[in-house]
Amino acid sequence: MKDEHPQKKSLDARFSKSPHTYARLHAIADMMEKAIAEGCSADEAEERAIEEIQKLGQGLLKDWSEETHRQSLDQCIKENSSTIRHKKKG
Repeated sequence: MKDEHPQKKSLDARFSKSPHTYARLHAIADMMEKAIAEGCSADEAEERAIEEIQKLGQGLLKDWSEETHRQSLDQCIKENSSTIRHKKKG
């Protein structure tokens, strides 16, 4: 199988800008190690893993939506540099 990404970044590098995602991945690994140590059944371990992976997915989608929103705002500001930002006076 041909390697499509010959210069892959490490996971540490890839998640350096998403510390909560990185922490979630470690939490999943820790949870699985704990499940094994506790002698959980495969069904119990699977249930725990599914819950944690759903939380991870929610976090990733939140990050994606925030980044997409930020990029859209940046693009709008760039295209409409004469647009005035209204700010509440305080």
